[in-house]
Amino acid sequence: MKFVLRIIRRVRTAWGESLRLRMVAVSVGFSLVAVVLIGWLLSFTIQQNLFETRRLEIVSETQAVSGTVQAQLDVAIDAQGSIDVESANGAVQATIRATTNSPGLVGFAILRAPGQTTDQLMTSTSSVGFPIAVVSDGLKDAIHADRGNVHYQSVELPTGTPGIVTGANIDVPTAGRYDLVLVYNLADVEVNLTFVQSALAAGGLFFVAITGLIVWLVTTRSIEPIMTTAATAERFADGHLEERIAVEGGDVSAKLALSFNRMAESISGQINRLATLSTLQQQFVSDVSHELRTPLTTIKMAGNMLFARRDTFDKDSARAAELLNRQIATFEELLAELLELSRYDAGEAQLELEPVAPATIAQSCIDQVASLATERGSTITLHAPGGHSPTPLDARRIRRIVLNFLTNAIDHGEGKPIEVWVDSTSSAVAIAVRDYGVGMSPTETARVFDRFWRADPSRQRQSGGTGLGMAIALGYATLHDGVIDVWAEPGDGACFRLTLPRDGTLEPISPLGLPPVTGVDDA
Repeated sequence: MKFVLRIIRRVRTAWGESLRLRMVAVSVGFSLVAVVLIGWLLSFTIQQNLFETRRLEIVSETQAVSGTVQAQLDVAIDAQGSIDVESANGAVQATIRATTNSPGLVGFAILRAPGQTTDQLMTSTSSVGFPIAVVSDGLKDAIHADRGNVHYQSVELPTGTPGIVTGANIDVPTAGRYDLVLVYNLADVEVNLTFVQSALAAGGLFFVAITGLIVWLVTTRSIEPIMTTAATAERFADGHLEERIAVEGGDVSAKLALSFNRMAESISGQINRLATLSTLQQQFVSDVSHELRTPLTTIKMAGNMLFARRDTFDKDSARAAELLNRQIATFEELLAELLELSRYDAGEAQLELEPVAPATIAQSCIDQVASLATERGSTITLHAPGGHSPTPLDARRIRRIVLNFLTNAIDHGEGKPIEVWVDSTSSAVAIAVRDYGVGMSPTETARVFDRFWRADPSRQRQSGGTGLGMAIALGYATLHDGVIDVWAEPGDGACFRLTLPRDGTLEPISPLGLPPVTGVDDA
């Protein structure tokens, strides 16, 4: 059963993917239907013609034989008006054998019609092996009812072959009416019909095969430019921007190739320009970030010195020293994040994998922001039914993702409880952070990973923030072949879920819902 299902699936796949297969199958199917219908019509017509020709021949012969026999009986009367019926019977049989020349004669019989009283009685007789059983009462009744014509009936002979029975009425002087019955075998007609049907079948199958071959060749020739274009497009999409299609002739295929080449040239030029611009942009961000570090170090040293002596300043100067120190820290964080993003954009970011339990990372992140959560009035609860087994992860980057989730939850949670969930399966591990604060609209949720974007720029954030945290988190997740999913409802909070594969599976099924609502034991 599985083998049959596997074959059916393969056929369905091939049917859906191959235009050539569909064209050939449809053409062969319609051709086969046409051949069957035409073959049946021709076979039926030929069969009728063969039978009718042979029937007319047999009926004509029976009529001639009956006429000859009747004439012979009429002249057999002597001068006294009597007849030697037995001699006449023998002479009639000899005449029948001499005058029947149609192929397939099985035998004949001379049968006395019932219900007669005559002066003489001629013995009913038949040839050797005559199949009397095939002569039906209906045929006899027809002969008796219409004595002037020859009657026939199609029958099946004891040998299993088709046959035909003919009969006519003859008058034997002084002995009454007799039925002259002849049986013919139509095996030769059946052989001819079988030969014609075999020839029609062979010709039909040959026609269907030729039709399929022609459609295959025409379809192959027709779709070859499309297949070439598709293959070239695939290579072009894989980054081989120099791929082009050879142009031959001036037909539609050549126009398709020319159009594709022009499109490829345009796209290649645009990609090269964008790549150059992106490289310059990345280089600019990296250079600026590095160049700003030197003056930032000096500013930070001066700011730290002012911040350390703020107690000796007046109230306004002390406040200015605190603000300066805070903004210097934010500026330093922004530079670090810009450098991290520039490395990710340039493809230079590398994972530093080590076996670590995701639940342990989650707990350490909770401990790190516990004081900030307490300050905002939020309590953080960890639910970890899974995630305790060591998993190869870049602990620094995963910790950064979870910290970003937590600080966002604290900033937007309005002092309400925050839940952290950790669970795992054999193929994936997930960490989710759920708050019950202000939430986000669908429009805001769609932009949550945009760089330098904030849902509410006017909100005072307790954890600082540069607007790059979620973009960096998404980049870190992508490095792990993982995904970040977001759920949010205005007034009902938000949930950020990180799902990472454990066995290299792309797009793993997360062991946590979004948001996770199933009851589990607290860790």
